[in-house]
Amino acid sequence: MSPFLSSRPPARETGPELLVLARWETFTAWLLAHTGRWPKTARFTLVQRLQNHALDVAEHLVVARYEPSRRRAVLHEANLLLERMRLLLRLARENGVQSRSGFESAARGLDEVGRMLHGWRRSLG
Repeated sequence: MSPFLSSRPPARETGPELLVLARWETFTAWLLAHTGRWPKTARFTLVQRLQNHALDVAEHLVVARYEPSRRRAVLHEANLLLERMRLLLRLARENGVQSRSGFESAARGLDEVGRMLHGWRRSLG
């Protein structure tokens, strides 16, 4: 194990921004793998939009972490992207592109990160 990793504090002792970023990274990895198995008919519409939004949220979270002057506005934009993703996932489910269990997993992941994001925004005062 790298000496750098052993000197890091446990995740529960870090700020909300690192917890949100770590959870989003996990969710995005799952989403990319999951949507990659959707039918070709959805790949250039729903899949591409979902994946781009997921990557955009990751970028917004990094900017919010390292640019305090822009934090509030960037977190607001990240929240709007999450709402767009929820809409796209509902459309995928309604059109039979996504399974019920996949939809439930995605909805839970988005909800969890959305709550964490809301907590981060509230901590800003």
